[in-house]
Amino acid sequence: TAYAKGSPPLRVLFGHALKNALIPTLTVLGIETGALLGGAVIIEQVFGWSGIGWLAVQAIFDRDYPLVQGVTLFTATAFVVVNLLVDILYGFLNPRIRVRLEEA
Repeated sequence: TAYAKGSPPLRVLFGHALKNALIPTLTVLGIETGALLGGAVIIEQVFGWSGIGWLAVQAIFDRDYPLVQGVTLFTATAFVVVNLLVDILYGFLNPRIRVRLEEA
């Protein structure tokens, strides 16, 4: 309807179509973050890359429990931060989710 009302095509595309298309994209981004972090362990072992997954596996083999806890804490924190950012971006993209501060 925005195009029919005379809005420029780029405004219709960026202001309406892509803004609404970002909501499911953000949902998938939040969900896939855990899979990406967990998959790093397998990918790094298969290709021999040194990274957080390789560090976790070596810490487990060496029974370095503080390092295992640190890697787990880092991974969980990264997951929580990404999902927090996704939830904050929902408020900007979807007006039905906006938070209102009201007095009780």
